[in-house]
Amino acid sequence: MTGQFGARIATGFARLVKDIHRLYLMRTCFLSFLVVSCAWSQTAPAPAPASNAQPAPTVRGPEAVAASDPNKVVAVVNGKQITAKEAFDLLKALTPEERKQREGKLPELLQQLYTQQQLADQASKLNLEQQAPWKDRLVLARDTVLAQAYVTHLRDEAAKGPAEDPKAYYDSHPDEFDQVKLSGIFVAFNPPGTPESNGAGKTEQQAQDKANDLEKKLKAGGDFSALARTDNDNAAISAKGGDLGTYNMADTQIPPVLRTAIGKLQAGQYSEPIRVNNAYLILKLDSRQKQSFAEVQSSLAEKLKAEKAQSAVKAEVDKYKIKVEDQAFFDAPGSRPLPSLQRAPGGAAK
Repeated sequence: MTGQFGARIATGFARLVKDIHRLYLMRTCFLSFLVVSCAWSQTAPAPAPASNAQPAPTVRGPEAVAASDPNKVVAVVNGKQITAKEAFDLLKALTPEERKQREGKLPELLQQLYTQQQLADQASKLNLEQQAPWKDRLVLARDTVLAQAYVTHLRDEAAKGPAEDPKAYYDSHPDEFDQVKLSGIFVAFNPPGTPESNGAGKTEQQAQDKANDLEKKLKAGGDFSALARTDNDNAAISAKGGDLGTYNMADTQIPPVLRTAIGKLQAGQYSEPIRVNNAYLILKLDSRQKQSFAEVQSSLAEKLKAEKAQSAVKAEVDKYKIKVEDQAFFDAPGSRPLPSLQRAPGGAAK
């Protein structure tokens, strides 16, 4: 029944298409056409369009919409329509990274920036920028922005020049390109003063004793993965049999104490208990593999450029290290000076 009805609707629609040049002049017939078309669209698939043209994709993103249709109203704030160009002009002051951090929250960000602009306009009408302390703060804000601009300029200029040869760096820093796969057993303890219900329930000494006991079991032939599942105070790592993942030894986030311990291990070996934060950790080196130069060439070149740029900024900033000549100037008013350790002629301290 539904198929027959759909067929009848499709036939009627085709007939209406042929006469559409006449129907659009007649309001009543045009409304009938819409009704029939809607009914047909719910009961039968649409006929193929006469041409192969596809509808234009929807333009998305502040920059793209502002470029394609700058006068399009994209928001209303306090009764005022905000066009795409006006909205983008407010947002473009932010860096791409800052906008990405607020991804999904651009309406709230636009509201914040628009409100800030309107309040600033109200302040200008009252000439508040010429009054203390706002006048001095505006000078400070200007200096801050320009200082940031100059730092960016230094980095960009430094990045233009040649950096250290990536291959030479790779050859002279072989340990940095080791990839290590690690496993671990964490034995946690509560810091002094922490309620036992808020942690592992062990003192530091108890955790150290348990870690030492686990080390003895491992030396006696115990299975590391099995112990990592049964005696690990980190639930997520315990569920994975102690698997900590794969790391690059050049990763600066690896604490020095762990980097040193890993450097001493061969594949299959484990470390003695290492104190880390509020736990003792026994590390196992599952495997070690050196990355080839081809694998790291691109990222290494970027790293060396970034380090060169950072060195240029540091060299500039280091010029301005302060040397205090009059400590009294920097002391809080009314504060008492520290007693001098020099002795007066009579032997007493000044």
